Amino acid sequence: MSGRGTPRHSAAQLRRRHVGRVVIAVTLGLALIGGLGYAGAHLLSGTSGGSDGTASSSPLLPGAPTVAVAPLQPAASVPGVGYDISYPQCGRTAPQPSAFGIVGVNGGAPLTSNKCFAAQFAWARKLPARAVYINTSWSGNGDPVAYGEKLVTDAIEREHAAGVSGVSMWWLDVELGNAWNGTQQENATVLAAMAAKLQAAGVRVGIYSSPQQWAEIAGDWQPGLPVWNATGPGTRARAIARCGEEFAGSSSGLVQWVAKKGNRLLDHNEICPAWKNRGGDLLDVS
Repeated sequence: MSGRGTPRHSAAQLRRRHVGRVVIAVTLGLALIGGLGYAGAHLLSGTSGGSDGTASSSPLLPGAPTVAVAPLQPAASVPGVGYDISYPQCGRTAPQPSAFGIVGVNGGAPLTSNKCFAAQFAWARKLPARAVYINTSWSGNGDPVAYGEKLVTDAIEREHAAGVSGVSMWWLDVELGNAWNGTQQENATVLAAMAAKLQAAGVRVGIYSSPQQWAEIAGDWQPGLPVWNATGPGTRARAIARCGEEFAGSSSGLVQWVAKKGNRLLDHNEICPAWKNRGGDLLDVS
């Protein structure tokens, strides 16, 4: 609003200016896409996480498989404290008494074996309820969907090699301790591929993590699967007090706390009060 009036131009001049601006815009756009490559193209489409790993408009990459919310299982109560064990407990006596047992298939990372899995699951099979868990990660290389499916295929092969089968509840161990070399969107897509692959194999799936770790790894993705909340070192009372926490689109069904049993530290677990009659949604109940 300078007060000098608006200069007049011919229709031909206006057309030439418009065409010139379009050419410049297209050239800049193509240069930007070419420079950014795969990540840049997805960023421009509004479907990828940012370079700092933050989630954008969609929590999953295009083409990610659909994860189903399992139908409710018949009411089942599994009262008391259970334990999860894996390769660190190799050669040690399994904790007794135990309301339920959850056993790690892997040796602390995907594509590895818990060499004591067969013996440890034999302990869990004798308890009122049981489940298994597998490690998760994202290498940052290749297709996240194919990578997630590969981790599940490998874990099932290791389960069968140990002579174990028929486990109806599998947990995905989602922790910052394992490698996450991509965006939150890529991480979440790996986890979606793992969950969908397990569901296709006929088992139910849950998420082991914590609100903080889940947000950092998977961003805003909320699959609505049961969640097992890792509360860290502490007491039963402190862990139960965190049963109200939610992540991944679900309230805490199980809480875990690390404490001594006898002269050794163990992972203690208990079903949250709101889930006390839903043990079958969290565990393979006898």
